[in-house]
Amino acid sequence: MAEKFPTPQERAMAWLLEATEIGGMSRPETALYAYQAGFTAALDLCIEIETRLNKEETDDHAACWSIA
Repeated sequence: MAEKFPTPQERAMAWLLEATEIGGMSRPETALYAYQAGFTAALDLCIEIETRLNKEETDDHAACWSIA
C-alpha cells in the first residue's frame, strides 16, 4: 500500500507538538509562538518584496535618465 505523505499543515502541527513536549511549553504557548514566528516571517517577506520593487523602480528610473 502506498504511503501517504503529510501535508505542510500536518508537518507543522507535528513539529509544534514535538516542540511542545521537548521545550516544556504548553499548547497555548506553542500556538502563540508559532503565530508570532509566522507573522514575523510574513512581515519580513513583505519588506523584502517592497525593497526589491523599489530598487527596480529606482534602477529603471535612473536608466531612463542616463539614456537621454
